[in-house]
Amino acid sequence: MMGVVHDAYRRDFERARHALATPPYPNGPRRKAIAEHVAWLMRLLHDHHTGEDNGLWPLVLRRNPDSAAILEAMDADHARIAPAMETVTTAAAAYASDDAAPARTELLAALDNLCEVVLPHLRREEDEAMPVVSASITAAEWDAWDQEHNIKPKPLMQLGEEAHWVIDGIDPVRYQVVIHLLPAIPRFIVLRGFARKYRRRATTVWGPGTYGPATTPTNA
Repeated sequence: MMGVVHDAYRRDFERARHALATPPYPNGPRRKAIAEHVAWLMRLLHDHHTGEDNGLWPLVLRRNPDSAAILEAMDADHARIAPAMETVTTAAAAYASDDAAPARTELLAALDNLCEVVLPHLRREEDEAMPVVSASITAAEWDAWDQEHNIKPKPLMQLGEEAHWVIDGIDPVRYQVVIHLLPAIPRFIVLRGFARKYRRRATTVWGPGTYGPATTPTNA
């Protein structure tokens, strides 16, 4: 599941960088939508890191003191990433209110700088940290952490938005993993009730035809 979420970040970082770097450059509602979406990504990434720092890493360390070195490396990565995220947030706000070329190029540069630090971190977390996590805690402990930090604090509308963001374009196997994190009734509401809203948003941000889950909610 961690890889699924990371891939969603990778996908949208690449989409945003391509949109900002490729003529014709975004303007009007699309420019503002891209800026708002990038700022939303930064809030989502902040919450993602906070859940790890405050919940997952301390749990893993309690279960496996030998994990200290890799967890310290994850904390150090987060500390390096945070200032780059703040720069992106500031640049996105400027781009939302200014369609001049410097605002666009500054946001693109901020995203490029963020990707230089965050993309290696995502890969290191998947390749080095997650095997330690899997060996240190049980599936039940993982699920309890996920519920406490990633699901229960969020209203259904936010879960619906994030769920469709995650399943945007993923393969059918990972689609089933994601949607079955929710019980049947909330899952039905999320998949049926928020798909159209997310599709409209994705179309505004990325253009027509860009949203496409690899399988449809009828298979849920």
